[in-house]
Amino acid sequence: MRLTSIACLLALCLTVAMSSLLWGQALDVYQVTYYDNNVPGAALDSGVIRIINPGVTGSPISADEGTLCANIYVFDDTQEMIECCSCPITANGLLTLSVQELTENPLTTTPFRGVIKVVSAIPTPVCDATKPAPTPDLRAFATHLQNDSTTARPFLSVTEDEFADAPLSSVESSDLGTICSFVRYLGTGRGRCDDECTAN
Repeated sequence: MRLTSIACLLALCLTVAMSSLLWGQALDVYQVTYYDNNVPGAALDSGVIRIINPGVTGSPISADEGTLCANIYVFDDTQEMIECCSCPITANGLLTLSVQELTENPLTTTPFRGVIKVVSAIPTPVCDATKPAPTPDLRAFATHLQNDSTTARPFLSVTEDEFADAPLSSVESSDLGTICSFVRYLGTGRGRCDDECTAN
């Protein structure tokens, strides 16, 4: 009887702890990846980003065509946001962007490496990276240019993987929108990757 009580108490404590960790965090809306070996104008792009709308929130025949927004935030390796944009993707749609495209109009200088964050959102009523409205279910993938220097003749190879899922806190969501607003204000045209949304 005493062991059962202890087990129940431990289960209750674990439930409360998990609830407190997840409180204030949106799940299945926030994904991150990295880029490296980014050289402007290089023949071999340092990475390709592919984002899919699986059609969970609507279909191509829905009034809004099941559109979700891929809010994209690009950071350099000193944790500074250099570009942001929000691209609409209709149900069952695919958005393909290269890292060179996402870094060709930076607020400051073109970075060699950094982080790319994607927030899945709904249009409010249009896609706007400065005012994210997180909603599941976009899926993102990225290729990476790997510099293999372990051999006598170093070479570059390409790998691909899914973006890593992360819980999106209300603080992070607000910060991403606010910083994106600052980037756009300070950039007066720079720091925007919106043109790439329709280029593919």
